Order: sequence, then structure tokens, then C-alpha cells
Amino acid sequence: MDISIDRKKLKKQNVDTDELIERISTGQAILFTGAGFSSLTKNINDEEPSAAKDLALEICQLGGFQSDEDLRYATDYYIANNNISNLIQLLKKKYTITQTHSTHDEICSAKWRRFYTTNYDKSIEIASAKVGKLVECIDISYPTDTYYKKESLCIHLNGSIDSLNEESIETTFKLSTSSYISPDSFTKSDWHYYFKKDLERCSAIVFVGYSMYDIEIQKILFENSDLKEKTYFITRENPNPKTSFTLSKFGKIIPIGIEGFSKLINENSKNIAGYDSEHDLQSLAKYDLSHEKIEIRDADVEAMIMFGYVNTGSIDDAVLGEQVIPSLIVRKSLDLVKEFISNGKNVVLYSDMGNGKSIIISQIHSYLTANSYECYYLNDIEGDYISDIDHLSKSGKKIVITLDGYERYLDLLKHFSLSLPNNINIITTSRTAEHERLRHELKEMKFEYSEVCLDELYENEILSLINIIDNLGMWGDKAGFSISQKLRFIEQKNNSQLSLTLLNLFNSPQFKDRVKTELSPLMRDNEIKDTVFAIALSEVLDIPCKSSIISEISGNDKIFSADLRNNKNFKNLFHMDGDGIKTKSSLFCLSLIRHHFSPSYVTATLQKIAKRFNEYKVKDYEQRTIFLATLRFSFVERLLSDTNKKGNLKRYYENLKVSVSWLKSDPHFWLQYGMANITFKEYSKAQQFLDSSYSLAMKKEKYHTSNIDTQQARLFLLVAMEEKDSHKAFDGFSKAHSLLDKLDNDVYKYRQVDMYNDFYSSCYEKITKGNQVYFERACQKMEKSIEKAVSNGEINLSQQLPIKKTKDKLGNILKNIIEQRDVKNQ
Repeated sequence: MDISIDRKKLKKQNVDTDELIERISTGQAILFTGAGFSSLTKNINDEEPSAAKDLALEICQLGGFQSDEDLRYATDYYIANNNISNLIQLLKKKYTITQTHSTHDEICSAKWRRFYTTNYDKSIEIASAKVGKLVECIDISYPTDTYYKKESLCIHLNGSIDSLNEESIETTFKLSTSSYISPDSFTKSDWHYYFKKDLERCSAIVFVGYSMYDIEIQKILFENSDLKEKTYFITRENPNPKTSFTLSKFGKIIPIGIEGFSKLINENSKNIAGYDSEHDLQSLAKYDLSHEKIEIRDADVEAMIMFGYVNTGSIDDAVLGEQVIPSLIVRKSLDLVKEFISNGKNVVLYSDMGNGKSIIISQIHSYLTANSYECYYLNDIEGDYISDIDHLSKSGKKIVITLDGYERYLDLLKHFSLSLPNNINIITTSRTAEHERLRHELKEMKFEYSEVCLDELYENEILSLINIIDNLGMWGDKAGFSISQKLRFIEQKNNSQLSLTLLNLFNSPQFKDRVKTELSPLMRDNEIKDTVFAIALSEVLDIPCKSSIISEISGNDKIFSADLRNNKNFKNLFHMDGDGIKTKSSLFCLSLIRHHFSPSYVTATLQKIAKRFNEYKVKDYEQRTIFLATLRFSFVERLLSDTNKKGNLKRYYENLKVSVSWLKSDPHFWLQYGMANITFKEYSKAQQFLDSSYSLAMKKEKYHTSNIDTQQARLFLLVAMEEKDSHKAFDGFSKAHSLLDKLDNDVYKYRQVDMYNDFYSSCYEKITKGNQVYFERACQKMEKSIEKAVSNGEINLSQQLPIKKTKDKLGNILKNIIEQRDVKNQ
């Protein structure tokens, strides 16, 4: 029985076009076009470009074989049996546009963040040019590092007519099977990741003339319910039920046709043109104090301690008022930071992982805002933060900009140092290792700052931490300790560090069991398991957990899945918010990896990640950070539990140089491999690999061997202290000192000099008097080098605590030598 449907009587979907216009007017919307967008355009034959089925038939006719509407089949058959140049000529004629319609011109007149299209023709570029806008035509073979941050791009996912030639027709120009499975295919290209980033960051995704046949794009849109809220489909009036049903799963349908959409933009042109990006910050967001009444429960405090989830309102209450329930350690450094800022100084806050950098930034927002400063934080890393700073510099107000992890924003710091706005100060954070690495670069760009090390808690801060743990009943077998015993435990056992105290809590059997209960159901699905690992890895690396990067690390799109995001167990472990995970607990994630993922899984997965990321022609900051971390011994070693760690690490490095073949000729790789063997006291093997590292370094022009030298000095000292022969022991020390003496005065050098104290304790008494004199002078020289570095401003002993401790040890060695000499001379 046939059922006829009168489409005109179908109820139309009521869509708020005012909201769509508002989203477009921000200038941050994406226009995504398909074949339907090119209707009403004219090619050089004065015809509309052919649709896929029509093109397939024309290719069959050109090749003189049986007609078929399957474009991929028709192209494959033609290429296998006919002259490609004739096919290219046909395509050039069909898709070289000479004329666009006024509807295209109107649509392109709006300010779009980016254009994406599956079309071969250049209707977008031509229409944009007609309204005075220059839009560049690129395809997915173009390098992302050169083009991604450019404005006014049209990215042709299936290739553009401009790039069509005998090579691209089977690679980037999507017609044949070989082009779809080539390494340049969209889903395998660098642009796939950036497309997902664009979807996260845009204000709207507007599809025009697109039929949603692309399964990969379908998957991303369908699985991510947050994207649905800002996705719009411009369809013809009264679309058929199949189209309505299909598209409604992905977003809102606006059945007005391309001409209707053009008219909508034309009627609202003043609103769209009225968008003033200069006065609407693109990257920075202002912090406003919360005025809502926050009731803190124990569960909220536990979520903050364990998973890093913090309500900004509760931080405001804790910093500016009395804490009814102990929930937050209000850092003493807030007053010091305020003093620096009031004196017009920038501030760098640094610490090791998990010692409170991110949480103190939140406290600073509350504290300084309450003290009449306007605080801004980076809300969109891809936005134009340099223009934002230029705009704020004209306001005349006292402004503080906070950057959590300044290593991502060196271009911003450089711009700030050159422009020096007199009303703005910057407060930044960094992990200690990153800050030490970048000190010289900050000096080169003349970024002036005061610094605060957050690693050690003051006594009153430790007491606040004790109060929080007491209230939650999380002491376990130490619950019976007195306050003074708990204070001593944190000071001595945990070196007064928040991170070590929390790691002790995470390592407790009770906590492990609770996490296992939530994690076990998730781990049964391999894609979810990989996604959980990707989230944890991102947090440990201090990388914002956006869905796009989690998808890249895991190698799947499960993070976009509504089923996963709504999974009770998953939500108990992670806090989903919009385009990613908003929690910030690197320690919890480190504990998650170490205790709930086997070492063999960790090493195998890191190897896959290294291999996959190595294949990317160009890497952005996040991708490069992840890739380099997979090569770094100290990082990989930290992720593994103690179960057969030595064997797993050795196998990892053995396999890594196979997965990433160029590592075999890289001096830094052999240095890392050598460090792995030093850790496990396989000193002869370590020396073999350091020798390889030196040899390869010598072949590279202008390669600095300082990193190899520090590890070689370390190895000399370790071997020396195991020598029974006193002459060999001293010889090892002498070689180490000669190497270190030539190096720059930084933390990496003095980390090895710190071992002079161990050499003194184990070897000084057995070496000859002449060698004792050499050792004493070596210690004096190193002590003076620290003093000189302090006077030159290279070192800040009040903040660089490891170097201060090394200086103290050198002082004690020299004091003891003098006292012993005095005793002998009496």
C-alpha cells in the first residue's frame, strides 16, 4: 500500500533564527558546505557543477563503459583503463566556476571563523572576493602549522580544483578508492585533529547544502551532544522525512533553503556587521566574584582533594571569608603575590607536579579581584590573546592576566615584554622543570619577573591540610596520630609537600579499592580504557583535556560518545564540562595510571602513541609535548608501577627505536636509554649508550652536549663511589668535576654537584692527601660559581631550593675539612 505524504502539511520545526544570527555575529561560526551550496553557480560551460551521481555517469560516458552512479567505482574503473588527463580536463571544466549567485555572495559576506567544504569548486572563494573578502583556497595536503592559525581559509576536505593533477587525483582529490585510503585522507591527516578543535571552539556550525554522507563527520557530531546545541542545517523548504529524521539527530534544522538563508543574513546584516572584535575579547575572560550562596559538603571537599574539581564560588568563600567546613589551604603566598603586583612586578609561580599551582591561580583571582584589580584568565588558547592584551592596555584600569603553564604562551610573554603596557601585570605558573629550562629564554625576551616556589607548605598551611584530612576521615592507619605527630609526618616524611601527602592518600588500600570499583566496568571496553588512559596522560602532562586531544591520544572518538559522558562510573571519576574534562588533578591521574594500568599496557600504549604522533608531519604544542614525553625516560619511568619496572623499561626502549626508526641516529634517544640503565645501576651498559650519544652528537652541527655531559658526570661519580681502588675512585671524581666545571651555572649542573657530598662521605678518607686537596678546591670552586651566579642574577637561591641545598652541602663539606685539619694540627 502506497502512503502519500503532503510535505506542505508537515509541521515545521520551530527554530530560533535570532539565536543563530547572534552566534554568527560573533565572527566565530563555521560554514560547512556540500554539493547543494554550489547550485545556481555557473562553470565555464555555463552549467551548474555536476552532483556526484551525475558526475559518475559522465565519467562512464567519457570512458566508454557501462553506466553506473557509484562515483568511486566509475573513477577507479576509468583510471585503470583510460587516459587520466582526459578525466582531469572533464573535472576542470565541470568545477571551474566563473559565476556565483547573489545568494552565495550574501552568505559569504558574513564574518565566518572558517569555511570547510566537501566541494571541488571555488564558489566560496569567488563569492567572498565579490564582496571584498580574500579567502584562501587550501586542501588537506597543506601544512597545518603554516595555515591553521590563519584567518579567511576555505579548507577543501575532498580536494580543490586548483590542486587537481595526475598525482592528486589518487591522493588528496577524493574521487577514487585509492584517494580515500591514502595517508592524506581527511581522517588520517593532520587537519582531522584541527577540524575537531574548530568544532570545539566555534560559536556555531552551519551546514549548507550538505547531506551528512561523511561517516566520520557524522560520528563526531552524533556522539557529542554539546555540539548538537550549536549545529544548524540549512535545508530546502519542507525537507523529506528521511532528511529531517537524519539531520535532527545532529542539530537544528532550518528549512529555508540557500536563498532563504541568504535573505536571513541580508536582513540581519547590521547586527552581523556590528560585531566589534576589538571590544569583545576573543581569548581572555574576566574573573567575576561569585555572589551565590555556596554550601560546602564533605563530598565537595573530597572531590576537590581527589579529582581536582573546584567550584569557583567555594574558592571565593574560602579566600575571602571563614571556612565553616575545612576545604581549602589558603596559601600564604597570596600576600606576597599582591605585594609584587602592587609594586608593578610580574610573577612566576612554580612547583613540582601536584603542589598547588592551578589552585593558587584560582585563589589569586578571588584575592586580587576583591582588592580592586581586574583579573583576566585565558579562556581560549586558540584565540587572539595578543589583540586582547593590546585592547586591555588602553583601558587605564589595574589589570592582572593569569597564565597557567606559561610555556604555551611564550609569544604572548614576548609581545608583552616588547609593548610593556603600564597598567597590566602578568602572573604565570609553570612546573619546576619547565621553568628551569625556560629561564634563559625569559631573560632573552627581557620578561622581568619575581618568582615564588610553591613546593613547601608553611606550618599554618600544613595545619590547614591536617584539618581537611581529619574532617574527611582519610588518615587511615594514621588516624590515631596527634596533631604534632601528623605535622611531623608531613614535614619529615613528605618534605612539607602537598603532592607527597596526597600521593600517600591515593596509595592507601581504601582509596585504591574505591577507584577500582568505578574503573573496572569501564575497563571492559578497550576504547573506553584507551580514552581513560588518554585523559590521565593529558593531566599528568599538564595539557588541557579537550576532547580533540583526548581523541588523538586514544586513537578513537569515544570521548565524543554521549553514552560514555553519561556513564555513572565515568562521571564519578571525571568531571565533563562542554568540550572536555575540566578537572585538574594530575596526582590523581598519575595514581590512576600507576595503580590501575599494568606496566605492559602503559608501555605498549605509549609506544603506539609515539609511533602515531611521529607520523604527523607537523605537530602543535600539545602533540609535540605528548610525543616528546613518550621519549623521555624520567616521564615513562614515573608512570610505571614497581612491578617488573626494570624489564618493562628496557623492553620499551628496545621497541621504541623500532617504532620510531630515526631515534637510532638521535643522540638524545641514546642519552635517555643510558639514563634508564643508570637508574638500574647497569653502569657499563649506560656508558655504552652515552658513548653512542656523544658519537652521534659529534656528527650534528652545533649540537650542544651539556645534557650528555651532566649525565656522564653523574655516571662517573656513581661508578667512582663503588670503586674499591682509591686511585680509580678519585679519577672518576676528577673526570666528573672537569665536565661540570665547564657547564653553565644552572640547576642541571648543580644537581650533579650535589653528589659531591656523597663522594665526600664514602671516598674522601681513602684518597691521598694530594687528591684531598684537589677535592677541597673543587668544592670551593663550585661554591664560588654559585655565589657568582647569584650576583649575576642567573640564580635566585631563595627560590631555587635545590641549588641552595647544594651550596649548603658544599659549605658543610668545607667546614668539616677545615675542622678535621685543625684537629690534626693540634
